[in-house]
Amino acid sequence: MEKRMILAIALSIAVLIGYQYILPPPSQRAAQTASPAAKDNVSGGLVAGIAASPSANPGPATPVPGSLVPGSSAPVRVIRVKTPLYTAELSTAGGGLSALRLDSYMDRQGAQGKPLDIIIPSAELPAPLALSFGQSQPPLPAVLAYSSDSPDDLSIKAGESRTVSLSWASADGVRIIREYVFTGGKYEFEMRSQVGNGSSAPVRLTPGVSLSQTFKGDIGGADDGAFKGLVVDTKGGVERFDLKDIDKGKAARIPVRWAAADSKYFSLVVIPEKEWTLEGSARAGETGVRTTVSDALATIVPGDTLRFNARIYAGPKVQALLEKTAPNLEKLVDYGWFAVLARPIIFLLDASNRVTRNYGIDIIILTILIKLVFYPLTHKSMTAMRKMQELAPIILKLKEKYKDDTARINQETMQLYKTYGVNPMSGCLPMLLQIPFLIAFYKSLMVAINLRHAPFGLWIHDLSAVEHLYDLHVAGMTIPFRLLPLLMGGSMFLQQKMTPSSPGVDPSQQKMMLMLPIVFTFMFWSMPTGLTLYWFVSNLGGITQQVIYNKQVAAAKAA
Repeated sequence: MEKRMILAIALSIAVLIGYQYILPPPSQRAAQTASPAAKDNVSGGLVAGIAASPSANPGPATPVPGSLVPGSSAPVRVIRVKTPLYTAELSTAGGGLSALRLDSYMDRQGAQGKPLDIIIPSAELPAPLALSFGQSQPPLPAVLAYSSDSPDDLSIKAGESRTVSLSWASADGVRIIREYVFTGGKYEFEMRSQVGNGSSAPVRLTPGVSLSQTFKGDIGGADDGAFKGLVVDTKGGVERFDLKDIDKGKAARIPVRWAAADSKYFSLVVIPEKEWTLEGSARAGETGVRTTVSDALATIVPGDTLRFNARIYAGPKVQALLEKTAPNLEKLVDYGWFAVLARPIIFLLDASNRVTRNYGIDIIILTILIKLVFYPLTHKSMTAMRKMQELAPIILKLKEKYKDDTARINQETMQLYKTYGVNPMSGCLPMLLQIPFLIAFYKSLMVAINLRHAPFGLWIHDLSAVEHLYDLHVAGMTIPFRLLPLLMGGSMFLQQKMTPSSPGVDPSQQKMMLMLPIVFTFMFWSMPTGLTLYWFVSNLGGITQQVIYNKQVAAAKAA
C-alpha cells in the first residue's frame, strides 16, 4: 500500500508543480470582459505627452489642428544620474526613463558581466514614466520635448538627495514641469509633476504616468513559468495579470494603490500619492506591455496649476526593501500557494548564509534540519512498514483463503492490522508532509532574488538555474548532460531498494514503482539546481535513517 501511495505522491508532485503554471494563485483577479471604452483608453491614455523609446529616434511631430504648440524647440538630451545603487538615464524627449542599470546585479556571471539594465528599449513602447494626459483638450504634442538646466551627468552620494528638473511650455502659456528627486542608497525616488495654465482658455486632461516593459532576456526570465506582466494593489488585494490576461483585456479600469510592470526578479512600480486608476493595458509585440496609471479627469482654468505626484520603485524584488516602500509591495515576491512555508525557508537560508556565504551549503543544512524535524514520523513510518512486512505471510494466506471474495480479504486484512496495532497510512505520512516543503522550496528557488547567480561549487554556478555541465552532440542533436539529476535518481533508486515492500503488491505495480526514479530524474532534469540538490540530500538522509533503523532492528533481535 505504501508504494502505491508513493506512486500517487509522485503524480501529485507533478500535478502541483504543473498547477503553478496552469492556474493563478488565489489572489488572481477573476476573469472579466473588457469594455470597448477600456480598449479605446489604451490608445487615448498613451498618446499625449508620451515619448517613444530612444531607439525610435522621434523627430518633430506634425501639430494637430488646434493643439498646443511648443513655444521653443530644445535639443534631445540624456541626463545620467549616478547613485551608489544604480545609474538612471532620463531622456528629455518625453521625460521618461531610457535606462536604469543596477550596479549590484550583473547581466551575466563572470568577469564579462555588466550592470543589468532593467529598462528594455523598444520602438513599440513609450519610455517608462513618461507623463500621460489622456485625450487632452486642447491636444498636447505626441512627444513633449523638455528642456532642462540639469547637467548631463549627476552623481549622488549615499543619503544625499538631488533633483532633476524638466520643463516644457506652449506658445500660449501652458507650462509643464517635471521633477525627479533621487536619493543615494535607495531604489525608490520621487516624481513630482505640475501643469500650469497661463493661457486664456481652460485645459482639460487626465494626468497620469506611463508604465511599460519588454520581458526578454534576464528581465523576462527563462521559459520556467516565472510570472511576467502587471501587478496591482487594489481594495480586494494584490492582483496579477500575465500577458494572456492583458490580451483578454482584464487589466483595465482598475482603482489601484500601486501598479508594477513585474518580472521574475525585478520590478518597476508606480506608487501614486492617492488612489489612481490602471487604465487600458495592451501588448506591444510578443513580449512587451504598456499601460497608464492615471488620476481623475481635471479642468485647469486660466491662472491655475494642477499638481500630481508619485513615488517610483525601480529595482530588485528584495522583500525587506519592498516592505519598507509601500503596503503589500512585498507581495510582488510571489511564493504561490505555500507562501507560509516559503517565507520561513528563505529566512532560514538567509540566516544560515550570513555564516556560510554559500547558499548550496545552506540548502544542505536546511534539508538536514527538515529531516531531523520529521525523524519521529519517519521512525514511526519505518516501524509500521516493518510490521506490515512481518504480516505479509498471514496476508498471503488470507488471499488464498478468500481468493474469490475481495471485500472479505480487505475486511480481514484491516482486522489483522487492528489486532497487531498497525496503521497502514503511517508509512505514507512523512512523504505526504514533505510535498508542501518541496513545492515551497521550488517556489523559493524560482523567485528569491538572493539565489540568483548564487554558486555552490565545482560545476554548479547558479542554484536558481538548471544545471549545465556540458552538452552531448548525438546524431545532430544537442543533449545537455546533467550530473546532479542522475545522482538524485540513483539515490532514489537505492532508497527504494532499501525500503521494505508492502505485502501483496502485484508484479505490475512493482514494475511501476521501479520506474519512479526514472520519472523523477526526468522531472528534475529541467528544475533549478538548488531544488535538485535539496531532493538529493533528502534522499541521502532517508538512506542514512534507513540504515540506522535497520541496525537498531538487528540489534533488538540479537538481544
